[in-house]
Amino acid sequence: MLIVGERINTSRKQIDEAVEKRDANFILEEVKAQLDGGAHIIDVNAGSRFGSELNDLLWLIDTIQGAFPVRLSIDTTDPLCIEKALEKVKEKPMINSITAEKNRFEEMAKVIQNRDCEVIGLCMDERGLAKNVDQILENAHKLVKNLEAIGIKRDNIYLDPSIQAISVNQKAGLIAIQSIERIQNELPGVKTICGLSNISFSLPKRHLINRTLLTLLMKAGLSAAIIDPVDKKLMSTIKATDLILGRDPFCRNYLKDFREGRLEG
Repeated sequence: MLIVGERINTSRKQIDEAVEKRDANFILEEVKAQLDGGAHIIDVNAGSRFGSELNDLLWLIDTIQGAFPVRLSIDTTDPLCIEKALEKVKEKPMINSITAEKNRFEEMAKVIQNRDCEVIGLCMDERGLAKNVDQILENAHKLVKNLEAIGIKRDNIYLDPSIQAISVNQKAGLIAIQSIERIQNELPGVKTICGLSNISFSLPKRHLINRTLLTLLMKAGLSAAIIDPVDKKLMSTIKATDLILGRDPFCRNYLKDFREGRLEG
């Protein structure tokens, strides 16, 4: 499963302070920890830096790429930030994210059309977060149709059902699981992705809920996750789930991680 490391986000106090001070060493330590933990892509988000997001995002890109040959996920709602970021990225980027909202899609489309990039599509539209599986799938089909129309190949599309808090909607987890299953069945070739933190909002022992949901989503066909790869219990859960689902021939990866001290029960 593709792991997108979520830690380079200025909504985190330490990252915000490091960006403000242009503390490259701290940023690079965070990136290295995620790569060592198993991240394949590093998400870069400076969206909380109102008034300086563009400059801060570009500084982060230069800082990370100057030290690591790693793919980046450009996490912003600003088309200008995406345009400028695409001029700098060296490896094939991931754009996080676009929605089915007509105006927002059209603005993003001007920047990403016919680009060799991966795109995360949030299955929401002008109505806000989808309230049920059918609405999620309606938006999923719309996103795929519109993205393919601007030259984004289906195997470069990741759909996110936008998981809600189970403390607000007790069926939120079930909706996410069923949405992933239907996307895989109804839109062959399209990939799926999600973050986990929303599901456990306001509840105790959040990591337990997040890990359990991730296991169920992987069984449903989840392709990628935006997570904290420094969380050894979470990463160990992924390894064990891959093993149980028959995705680890001869248990090679699981045993390798055990020998290297990566597994935590």
